[in-house]
Amino acid sequence: MDLVWSIPGRSLDLHKIREEGQRIASSYEGVSVEVEKEDSDCISLFYVVPQGERGDAEVEISVYDLGRDGLVLSLEPDAADNEAAWEDAAQLADDLSEALGGRPLEV
Repeated sequence: MDLVWSIPGRSLDLHKIREEGQRIASSYEGVSVEVEKEDSDCISLFYVVPQGERGDAEVEISVYDLGRDGLVLSLEPDAADNEAAWEDAAQLADDLSEALGGRPLEV
């Protein structure tokens, strides 16, 4: 099941999303992040998260501009290695949502 948060704002702010994404990554040992503007209405954050003996997992979290419906942050189990690293992915998404002033949405 996807985890989704409503994010305040009228447009995607690449600088703010990148800044918060990097701040969150730096708060965890061994975690790094790449932030990409994938389209005019989508910014994705790709976190590399150590998984012990299993190596690293790539967690993908996306922020979408839905036009009149506003901005949402989404964590989808089928993206990247999200399902395999679900607990870490959910924690990172929750941290990012909190940093961006998000509130959970029921999907």
